[in-house]
Amino acid sequence: MIKVGGMIEVVNLTLYRFSDLIDKPGTAAKILTFFGKKKLNLEYITETSTNDGTAAMTVCVEKKISDRIDSFLEDNQGLVDSLQIVKTENVSIIGVYGPHFREKPAIASTFCALIGEVSVNILSLSSSISSILCIIDSSELETAKSALLKYFRLP
Repeated sequence: MIKVGGMIEVVNLTLYRFSDLIDKPGTAAKILTFFGKKKLNLEYITETSTNDGTAAMTVCVEKKISDRIDSFLEDNQGLVDSLQIVKTENVSIIGVYGPHFREKPAIASTFCALIGEVSVNILSLSSSISSILCIIDSSELETAKSALLKYFRLP
């Protein structure tokens, strides 16, 4: 077992995946500015470039504000026509945090393996120097948590 600083759980989320973004400076800011101007808090953000010159961004918001995002997207089709937008409801964040993950090799692979061994699908994955977390279907939260607690020891 590896001792960690704690476990992160956030429930009642909706995931939005924006793909086919033009991969150039400022693109991520355009998406994030929308949320900021609307005073919509993001619980999770990840973005990556693809080989074809596009980018994909995944964000999660509290389920209770997803209607506001949906309304904007419907009212502004011209702005989002070129994007692929996938909405996934009833997702949760689960993760573990440090301290000092950079000094503990294989944290990410162990984390993913434990979740995979119990057949929980990771919808998105994010890490930092002191944490690793993922987005999963909320119905699988307790299964994932139990799997992680077999290896990661909480304080």
